Amino acid sequence: MNEVLPMQLQVQQARVNLGGRPVLRDVDVSIPQGQVLALLGGSGCGKTTLLRAIAGLQALHGGHIHMGGRDISRVPAQERGMGVVFQNYALFPNLSVLENIKFGVLADGHGQTEATSRANELLQLVELQAQATKVPAQLSGGQRQRVALARALARKPSLLLMDEPFSALDESFRVPLRRSFRHLQRALGQSCLLVTHDREEAFELADQVAVMFDGRIEQCSPPLTLWRRPQTRRVAEFLGAFNLLDARHAPGVLYRDRGHWISPIAMLTWVPQAASPQGEAQPPSGEAAGDAGDWLLRAQVQACFIGQQRVAIELVNAQGGILTLWADHQSALPEPGRWLDLRVRLADLQYLAE
Repeated sequence: MNEVLPMQLQVQQARVNLGGRPVLRDVDVSIPQGQVLALLGGSGCGKTTLLRAIAGLQALHGGHIHMGGRDISRVPAQERGMGVVFQNYALFPNLSVLENIKFGVLADGHGQTEATSRANELLQLVELQAQATKVPAQLSGGQRQRVALARALARKPSLLLMDEPFSALDESFRVPLRRSFRHLQRALGQSCLLVTHDREEAFELADQVAVMFDGRIEQCSPPLTLWRRPQTRRVAEFLGAFNLLDARHAPGVLYRDRGHWISPIAMLTWVPQAASPQGEAQPPSGEAAGDAGDWLLRAQVQACFIGQQRVAIELVNAQGGILTLWADHQSALPEPGRWLDLRVRLADLQYLAE
């Protein structure tokens, strides 16, 4: 039986209007103790406004925020006991790494001995002991972000708020740093709220991912559930990991008047030995369900995009729908214009009504 964790944060029916425009529309979301929630969405969807409201930097126009069962909706920001890590680090340029980390602990009224002990503990956890006496200008971007993280954690916050914390870093620094953060977060049992537009980052770091559109949370689920079972077409299209197949053109066993069948891109497979000759002018007249529970269909190659991890083959099916097929770098890639025979397992399909 799964353990039911107490809720560290609960947001209920949160509303915010800015300039007469609704920015948050009756948002409900919660974070169990020791877990990470990622707010994922494009620019202007309301995710940063929601973080600011939780931090106490933006007043609510409706709804409530509870922390550990206590209503903090009108509690000043400095009394909420939260830590914040911003994209621009916001370190004190004239203070050493050690002094930057100690600052918040001292501001909370603790003595020098306790502040130094806590700072040294965090320096070890973020592997910056050798940089303790340097000032921020002497550090790399990844090191400065680790100092900002250590400074926020030094105060032992009830909730750590992170606003696009890794987006300013090059990928070579960003990926290992966020994985180090995930190890650190789990070791400390730190509850976190992460704001990001990076799907890979959200899925790698979070226990729950909340996809936001137009001030609302469209779906909040564990990463694997979100990948496998998006609840709406909008979520599936935003994640970009699914092929949409028009339900009106499905084989008889799957036929629906309206809506789409969706399947994870990884579940669409190419059958090279059955591919029709290059340059074929017309696709076959229909699509069918195979004997082994597969949807058999054909599509024409538009282009191949070679990425670092794999190749994306862009296709158009007989109804004009865009599909994506993944291939590895060792595959013999088809030329544009070629019709390919494709297969998707019926068990991997999910129906979404219009």
